[in-house]
Amino acid sequence: MLRLSGLTRRLSMTGALALLSGDYRVEWQTASADGHPIRGGLTVAGAGIAGIADTTRLAAPAPPAVRDSPHTPAADAHEGHSEYRTARWLEFIALLTVLGALGFRHGVLPPLAARGVPTADAADRARRLGSSVLVLYVAAALVRAYTESVAVHGDDRALNLEELTPMLTGTTWGIGWLFGVVGAVGVAIGWRISKRSVTFGTPLALTGALGMVFSPALSGHAAAGRHFVFGVVLDVLHVAGAGVWLGGLLMLVMAGIPAMRRLADGNQDAAVSALVNSFHPLALFCAPIVIVAGLGTAWIRLGSLSAMDTTYGRTLLLKIGLAVLVAGMGTYNSLRARRRLGAAEGTHHIRRTGAIELLFAALVLAVTTVLVTTPVPSEMTNP
Repeated sequence: MLRLSGLTRRLSMTGALALLSGDYRVEWQTASADGHPIRGGLTVAGAGIAGIADTTRLAAPAPPAVRDSPHTPAADAHEGHSEYRTARWLEFIALLTVLGALGFRHGVLPPLAARGVPTADAADRARRLGSSVLVLYVAAALVRAYTESVAVHGDDRALNLEELTPMLTGTTWGIGWLFGVVGAVGVAIGWRISKRSVTFGTPLALTGALGMVFSPALSGHAAAGRHFVFGVVLDVLHVAGAGVWLGGLLMLVMAGIPAMRRLADGNQDAAVSALVNSFHPLALFCAPIVIVAGLGTAWIRLGSLSAMDTTYGRTLLLKIGLAVLVAGMGTYNSLRARRRLGAAEGTHHIRRTGAIELLFAALVLAVTTVLVTTPVPSEMTNP
């Protein structure tokens, strides 16, 4: 049995077949643009190949019978590597946290500062929280690159630079992965510089975040779909909107409210109310973008309603159900919890309900990691 694997490896089949005689089978493995390994093979049975002097032409006593097995997405490519999905989940959490920190610092706090509310502590807390998860993001990305290489090249060649380098630099998946890692480094450097020079640090951090936003689309299902540009745009809008909305809520709960509660002058609970009301328009703007873009990407992935009766379709339904809970809690916080702000009891209440919304969001991300590692129906029916 002859096995071929790798994203970019090339082998002269004519020369390989020239060395074989009798019955044999060739199995191959490559990967689609979204990183899912694809396997297939062909079986040749019949008289042996003999009298070969020129490897560009085969002379055989009788034509061999060739049976080509269909190539299929290897849905179990990461089976036994639970760390792959864990890394994806942590990567998504870190990504949304970073985007939330940027949206919070540049979209929520400036209007609040214009009203005379001190925001320096809140901005610093958000920056420190965002910076801490960048380390988590890069670590998770490294684990993902390793497990992807194991799935494609095998355990023995996973860290071979001759295999790993082309995978990261010569494929759409690898370019998307690099966008994320290089973008994370750019955000880290930008935030460090911004403490001394906002003029240079902030644009660098925002540019790095843009690379991180594009990473899931270029290394996921959008890159392998038939509607590449449309799919990537929807994915980017979905991720960016979710980051500013849900990541911003995380900043509100873990950075903004604690900072407002530590204000020495003025009504602390009134400051919390002003902070929440400054975040509300941004969340209200991003939530519909997340929903519409998510539905659009779901339709592209499925292709038809009949595809709902697949592993991908059922997992998608679970994600939609959890997303409804997130939207429901967001609606409650917007319409009911905000009305109770201005007193200590209202501050405690918004922190509790905000934490519940974030818990549902974490579950959505957990299901999302299953979705991004599951071949979509359109891939299986339209290879």
